[in-house]
Amino acid sequence: MQEHGSQLDALKNGCGFVELSLSLVRISGGDREKFLHNFCTADIKKLQPNHRCEAFFLNSKGKTISHGIVIKREIDLLIVSTSESASVLIENLDRYLLSEDVVIEDVSTLWRSVFVTGERTQDVFAAAEMTCPSEDMVIASGFEVATTADLAGQGVLLLEPLAGDVSSQEALGEQGATKCSLEAFHQLRIEKQIPWVDLEISDANLPQEFRRDEVAISFNKGCYLGQETVARLDAMGHVNQFFVGLEIVSGETKVGDELMKDGKKIGRITSMVQHPDFENPIALGFLRSAHAKSTEPVTAESCIVKVRS
Repeated sequence: MQEHGSQLDALKNGCGFVELSLSLVRISGGDREKFLHNFCTADIKKLQPNHRCEAFFLNSKGKTISHGIVIKREIDLLIVSTSESASVLIENLDRYLLSEDVVIEDVSTLWRSVFVTGERTQDVFAAAEMTCPSEDMVIASGFEVATTADLAGQGVLLLEPLAGDVSSQEALGEQGATKCSLEAFHQLRIEKQIPWVDLEISDANLPQEFRRDEVAISFNKGCYLGQETVARLDAMGHVNQFFVGLEIVSGETKVGDELMKDGKKIGRITSMVQHPDFENPIALGFLRSAHAKSTEPVTAESCIVKVRS
């Protein structure tokens, strides 16, 4: 495997791939679309077969318990989340399952998840005689699925059966794609400011804090679990904090640290890396709304941070 700097370059300027530990929930049964429509922020009823959408999954108070993409195949719906465990999402959905014709299954261990990205991705797919999905499209063939996904910037997510001889990684590698480490992947994710479940996204957060309203929240789909809070915040026009990309200008901080100013909490660090393209460490986290919108460095008690645009 190449050094992390070279791998990061492949993920950005060439074609790189990384195997990820993602959770997959399968929802089947005749009432699957109506059921899931009532428990996420996306308009599942309008989702066409072999398409995907992004969605937040909320509790009754409108807080975020999970986030991911919903893939609509002819036979089922798949929820792919960056959470390493599907248990929280499944427990929440099971709680509201009454007499509907719906089956909810954790199928995370049946698939291998490979994320491919970089400027040469389409060329490498073509050379490997693999079909590269276009935006929001799903290519489903048997137990194999390919779709677009914003996991560290836009790329292609490949779901392959763990049982069997399917290996897109070998085919991509033969055409010059680079196998990359999780460290290089997270350098890119943090650079691109993409939140992950369990790292950034939790039930402490409201979905609008992530500023992904246009891609993940429908404001005219009707009622769903947590919808009242989402609608109220939309009408009010603001939340108290925002998810942000940060540069640690000076001082010391680490993942999990709260950022304090004048004895009050103004933010929190959730992910941080040393990135070869930046002199200072870069991070992800949350800042109070007033600070999140500032173009000037924010001075906390332990460090000085700058919001990255």
